[in-house]
Amino acid sequence: MNNKKTILITGANRGIGLALTKTALLKKFFVIACYRNDDSKHDLYSLECNTLQIVKADVTEEVSLKKMAESINTNIDFLVCNAGVNNGYGSFDSSDHSIEKMLDVFNVNVIGSILTVRNLINKMSEGSNIIFISSIMGVQKHEGSRATIYRASKAALNNVMISISNDLRVKGISVTAFHPGWVKTDMGGPNANLTVQESAASLIHNFLNLNMDNTGYLFNYDGSKMDF
Repeated sequence: MNNKKTILITGANRGIGLALTKTALLKKFFVIACYRNDDSKHDLYSLECNTLQIVKADVTEEVSLKKMAESINTNIDFLVCNAGVNNGYGSFDSSDHSIEKMLDVFNVNVIGSILTVRNLINKMSEGSNIIFISSIMGVQKHEGSRATIYRASKAALNNVMISISNDLRVKGISVTAFHPGWVKTDMGGPNANLTVQESAASLIHNFLNLNMDNTGYLFNYDGSKMDF
């Protein structure tokens, strides 16, 4: 057991997930960092220290998540469902919206988040926090077309957040979603206005301020509430 606050981050091997891992370590968390693909784990393993547990887990495979849960022997204070994929920014009738690609987006972004919570909830207690990394692209009032299935997956994730927040309110577990901002990642592209470090620092700061008054809401990375 450890006396630090524990944060578990899925999709921790790159982009915002890796930046969240680095920031949480600087903030003296005990970090459980999860990754799926062996070919993109090297930056994560370069951080190895005694306050970091690295776990291979596929959020779309319940057997993998159960195995991860068995390896955790501490209470999870912050569960960050960050793992996500984007099939591309084409329109709904483009080649990147094949059935296979669309199913992959929903499996990772939506079902994967449900499975993650379902298999780790027994590691959480009153005062713990579940955070879904969502997107402004899932907000109904957000203008724009293209990336049809990615937008739909984030809208669905916001709805999942509300449902789970209602389920877990009685247990005193806060459930929220956060838009990380437009971030310079492989997904966000080079023209974004935030670095991963800036986004992660603001997100961690606001995670630490969460309580039951916040449950069921979508927030911007700066802590301000957003409309669905």
